[in-house]
Amino acid sequence: MKTLTGMLLAASLALPFSASALTLDYKGFYDRMDKLYEPDVNRMKLVFYFNHRKQHRPCRIDDGAILSHGKRLPLLIGDDQQLLLPFDRSLRESSAVIRVELENENQCDFAMQLQAEVLDKTHYSAEDVADIQLQMNTLMRAYAGIGFGWLQPEVKGLTFTLSSHSNARFSTPGAEALVVDDNGRLTLTVDQFPAGAELVFSQAPHSISPLM
Repeated sequence: MKTLTGMLLAASLALPFSASALTLDYKGFYDRMDKLYEPDVNRMKLVFYFNHRKQHRPCRIDDGAILSHGKRLPLLIGDDQQLLLPFDRSLRESSAVIRVELENENQCDFAMQLQAEVLDKTHYSAEDVADIQLQMNTLMRAYAGIGFGWLQPEVKGLTFTLSSHSNARFSTPGAEALVVDDNGRLTLTVDQFPAGAELVFSQAPHSISPLM
């Protein structure tokens, strides 16, 4: 999984966290989320988490908060240990910071992944996949920076991570379940769609990420 990194750790604050707690500048998160609200982007989200360097899984977040003007705001954590951050300009302008305590902090690297919103959707046309792929490429070039978009690898398709006990198949008569890997991932490009067919999941996919 390719990630975008580079958010700087800020100085620690004298607040009730352990000495190993990490402090991150909210501004960096806000500026990246801001691009999700461009006029031609409406199906994307960013997932922020900490990746365990050796075990290749999200690190568990033991505690966290958003700190602004001496106030401590709750930090919401998703089921997959992702940071569920508000998009709030006032937090950016007040130089808010995010404090997190992690299990095995010295084994955890910050990671950011671009994903498509799922929203319980179970049917995807070739046009849906092409539109998601186009929006992902648009954002990847934007995150690469002005003048460097050509250096960004192209998104060539999508990776669907299936929910437990779920399967996927094309809507053509007699179509068999598509093959997924040991981690429940199905990779697909627009060219693989049979003419007029939809991709149908028995349950909405858990996540949709770029295939580079």
